[in-house]
Amino acid sequence: MKKWNFLFMALLMSVAVVFTSCSDDEEVDPGPSLSLKGGTAYTSQDATVQINDAILVGVNGLKSPVSGQKLNRFKFSIISNNVETVYVDSTLNSDTFTWESELTFSGVGTGRLLFELWDKGGMRAEQSFNITIEDPGAQINKYLNVEFGSWNDAVGSFFASKEGITYTVGQTRNVPANQIKIDFVFFKGATNFNTFASPDDADVQTIQDLGPISAWTTKNQTRFNPSTMTAAQFDAIGETFQFPTFNMLQQTTKVNNLVEGQVFLFKTHDNRLGLVKVVDLYSRGDRAKASVIIQK
Repeated sequence: MKKWNFLFMALLMSVAVVFTSCSDDEEVDPGPSLSLKGGTAYTSQDATVQINDAILVGVNGLKSPVSGQKLNRFKFSIISNNVETVYVDSTLNSDTFTWESELTFSGVGTGRLLFELWDKGGMRAEQSFNITIEDPGAQINKYLNVEFGSWNDAVGSFFASKEGITYTVGQTRNVPANQIKIDFVFFKGATNFNTFASPDDADVQTIQDLGPISAWTTKNQTRFNPSTMTAAQFDAIGETFQFPTFNMLQQTTKVNNLVEGQVFLFKTHDNRLGLVKVVDLYSRGDRAKASVIIQK
């Protein structure tokens, strides 16, 4: 009996040793595999796109070569501002899986595209990348080759950017409703030669022939920035445009000593951005021609 017990215990020990040895050699189950579809047609890594641009994304999945567990679930979601929105959550029963979709984005921001695949054993694989959606630019109004005149010309000196037209001294002096429309004024000046100025600029208010503007009921506060944009770049602007950031530290109430082909940036009192290109500074008379683009 004692020998049997000994042999029994020896057998248990032997089994334990054999079991432990098998555990060390056992192949680890990697679970299912999931890969992003690549190539020029697909987006498969961090990318920046514009609103309403379309991208093609896709994945391929395989069951585990070790467990052979069938694939049973696929999920596609987008995580933005720590909030997950699920767009696809499908049940499966297959050895392989493929999926693709064309995506468009209607708002600006950044999100993480997350693709997840499970098998029946509960093992999971995932792939992800970030997408940034940018605004291609604001809708704009274009006013090309606008003529500016002197105080006593039939062509006005005062520009209304919402209408794209100029007003004369007579049309603004005693008409507060028109004064409200004016965003900048053109004048030649002695020291401020070839100048566009805000109605609240100190120098423009001293020109008696222009009203004087100092007597206006409303003097809109337009501000100006210099620009490195060329005339050719201005001419190439399409129906939308991403305006540069307005630099508050460089803002002025006027831009003077202008030359033909020069471009400058302005911001209206209601925070609409615009650009002006000087087209012509006539050699005779206090006149100018300019083209303007501005946010709608």
